[in-house]
Amino acid sequence: MAMRSDKIFPHRALVAALALAFAAACSSNSTPLAPGGATRLLPGPAVIGSIVVPAVPLQSGLPRVWPAKKHRPILFVANLPDNEVEMYDPQTPNPSPEGSISNGMNYPVGLAVDKKGTLYVSNEGNSTITIYPAGQSTPSLTISTGLDYNYGVAVDSKGDVFATNLGNDTLVGYKAGATSPFETIDFSNFGQPVGLAADSKDSLWVACDSTNTIYTIPAGSSKPQNSNFSDVAGPIGISFGKDDVTYVANFGAKPSAVEIYTYGSTTPSGSISSGIEQNGPTFNAFTRSGTFFQVNQFDNVVGYKKGQSSPFSTITNISNPVGIASSPEIKE
Repeated sequence: MAMRSDKIFPHRALVAALALAFAAACSSNSTPLAPGGATRLLPGPAVIGSIVVPAVPLQSGLPRVWPAKKHRPILFVANLPDNEVEMYDPQTPNPSPEGSISNGMNYPVGLAVDKKGTLYVSNEGNSTITIYPAGQSTPSLTISTGLDYNYGVAVDSKGDVFATNLGNDTLVGYKAGATSPFETIDFSNFGQPVGLAADSKDSLWVACDSTNTIYTIPAGSSKPQNSNFSDVAGPIGISFGKDDVTYVANFGAKPSAVEIYTYGSTTPSGSISSGIEQNGPTFNAFTRSGTFFQVNQFDNVVGYKKGQSSPFSTITNISNPVGIASSPEIKE
């Protein structure tokens, strides 16, 4: 079956070492990691070409624990080829990882954190969401029903969990603690849903890279509405700071950039390009103090102090960064 023509195909070259290390394993692997016959290059949006994924997860040698000091801020970064989430101090420039979680993960992509500090991991490799209570490195719950190559994940103030499915262009929602969806929203008429975030009012925001559009779903509704954001091109990451200031990562822009929107406005009030890699920006997140972090897939993670457009921190010691989240979450 061929990939549908309505998918977009941003081109993102593989790091040569990754390709060489795993080409043999992939050539004999007939099981696709994407719908339509193996046309998805992890971790970005749909692309034309062979799938290249590690045959054996790399091992970072990090302690498989959360940082020992309680109540300190934690920046979580999904490291796809290592099958783990690494943890950093977001206040330290250019930090080294302080710990990691790997139990239950299978090519982790999207991440989210709730008000209790619980970590939610979207595993694209086996279409699951694994849930880790604060301080725990073993999942307390695994969701698999209703997921199909899930990518983005978000949690609202009630603890309801939502995910975007690349396999069938849907968004699914789960009540807190449930493993079967209470709703499934078809996005096939809107585009490929990738990035996902919940604002302070529990409205969901969905980035559709294939149609260059951000959609919003008000709390209590199941009908996507066009946000009419201007200056979006292949959007993936979407995150909210204090007062719901909105940052959108444009994977398809040339040059790639992050656009900033005051809540309620459809026109950017600012833009970040310094530190943003071409065809690289995917997921992003805010810390409670207002520091913004952006993932550049295959490259690094860059951090920006509140109101700044040049990075104060660059995290480079990650094999392949994808998802990102911060604890504690933003206070509105």
